Amino acid sequence: MKKSFLIIAIQILLISSAATAGQITEMNKRAFMAVKAKANKGEANSQFALAGMYFQGIVTEKDHKKAASIYRKAADQGHLKAMFNLGVMYQKGDGVEQNMDEAIKLFHEAAESGDTKSMMHIADIYYDDDSIKKAFYWYKKAADSGYPAAQYKVGHMYKYGLGTPKDLQQAKTYLNKSALQSYPQAQFVLGKMYHDGQGVLKNLEEAKALMQQAYLNGSAKAKIVLDKNNWDIEIPDEVHLQE
Repeated sequence: MKKSFLIIAIQILLISSAATAGQITEMNKRAFMAVKAKANKGEANSQFALAGMYFQGIVTEKDHKKAASIYRKAADQGHLKAMFNLGVMYQKGDGVEQNMDEAIKLFHEAAESGDTKSMMHIADIYYDDDSIKKAFYWYKKAADSGYPAAQYKVGHMYKYGLGTPKDLQQAKTYLNKSALQSYPQAQFVLGKMYHDGQGVLKNLEEAKALMQQAYLNGSAKAKIVLDKNNWDIEIPDEVHLQE
């Protein structure tokens, strides 16, 4: 039952536009019970969906303890998103007693199986714990899977030689990958490199374009650079608001 949680949410929205309040309640209950029945039979995707409904309080009362218990059942079957969500709950002590060892174990298992969000979480944990080489390893795994936040982080670490030898060319490569996915921090840092001629040939036009993109994507630092250089903010047609 792939994407069952999303499908149920869409169904609920569709029902809302065509049914009375009483009909909606009854139909939602039926949808909930259908997912619960499949979850009770051991179907991992349904367990993941059901846990999410308990966690969010959709069609039922919020119950994070029960959500964690059901996520565990799905995680034990190798459901990567369930592993990640349960790992976050152990990390925060949400619905379970806080246990960083268990959180790291879950993130590791999911990351080893290719879950990029788990790669990022385990990398962040190692980075905050000053295990920089381990952090770099997992950030790079996530970056090479196309995750823009990880690509930025790897670019940053290459730029300053954190957990890996300093390599400005590699820094540029990974920052550019992230910038092309509209990640504002990467756009800002790469723009500064072009502005200052650090690791790249100085190119103010490229710097300006990157700073404009970074600002439009939410970077306050980019606005400072734009103002300092008296660069106008050119807003692309596609982001103009319609009257």
